[in-house]
Amino acid sequence: MDSTSAVNPSNRSRIVIAAKAIVVLQSLGIVYMLTSMWMTVAVAAGFAVVYFAVRSLSRASRQVDRIFEEELERQ
Repeated sequence: MDSTSAVNPSNRSRIVIAAKAIVVLQSLGIVYMLTSMWMTVAVAAGFAVVYFAVRSLSRASRQVDRIFEEELERQ
């Protein structure tokens, strides 16, 4: 078994989520060490806003793509 067959799609998403969580937590740790707790809370809120904005925009993009596919098939 090689490394490409060991990582199936169901495990890959968990690995990506864990890696992203580690990066965010390390970034918040660095901000906390260099500044105050309140600045860390503000940066965490900024991360959350960016995360939800990207998630909603990607969902809207998929929905627009689906609508275009349905409309172009009718013509």
